[in-house]
Amino acid sequence: MNDSRRRGRKDHDSLRIVRDQQLITSCALDVIETVERTRGLPLQPRDRMALKLLTPRNSALLVQQSRYYLGCRQISFDILTDDLGLGAHRLIPSGVHVLNRNGVWWNDSYGIGRFLWNLYAGENPNDGICRVLERLFKFEVSGIFGPRANLSVRDKSRTIEGELRPDLRLYIHRREGSVETTLRKLIKARAVYRPQDLGLDLEPQESGRIALLFGKTKRYAVSFTMVKI
Repeated sequence: MNDSRRRGRKDHDSLRIVRDQQLITSCALDVIETVERTRGLPLQPRDRMALKLLTPRNSALLVQQSRYYLGCRQISFDILTDDLGLGAHRLIPSGVHVLNRNGVWWNDSYGIGRFLWNLYAGENPNDGICRVLERLFKFEVSGIFGPRANLSVRDKSRTIEGELRPDLRLYIHRREGSVETTLRKLIKARAVYRPQDLGLDLEPQESGRIALLFGKTKRYAVSFTMVKI
């Protein structure tokens, strides 16, 4: 074996896939801190949240010769409602809330108004929307949205790729989709609540928002506003 082939094989052998949650989280936090330091501006809150929620199931962390390659697939989507007599509305996410062990809600703004979630590695985007919605509402998708639901993912997608540092590269592939339902179905499924009923302490200008509640071992809520279409 000549020297070049030997070096190539050595480089290939040094490549490893990391599935350690602590290292994935550390790498994601590195991304958040590096972007803010180099740009002078932080990532959008929804992007920070998405990176913080990375796990071995929905991301890939490759390490080769002290270089880190972090990649994930995400999907953003709208929820649109159309009720006879009430008209059509777009539900715009405006906050994500996590209930801590002391029974106090921790709040963060949720970006510019679209749901953003990580897909599992190798997961079809349509299946990903269904999985996320079923987790959000704790019901089968068909039981909430019915046959009229539009779960198809749009063709629009984009890839974010960047070399943040000589030792850190980031890859994000994002798809877009939409879901149609009615407010009546959401209420019947007990999927939406008034923030005050959950004990969410929202600012006065945030009054009128409603919230989705989800999670079992951990309690999360997403608050959103309704905009008439």
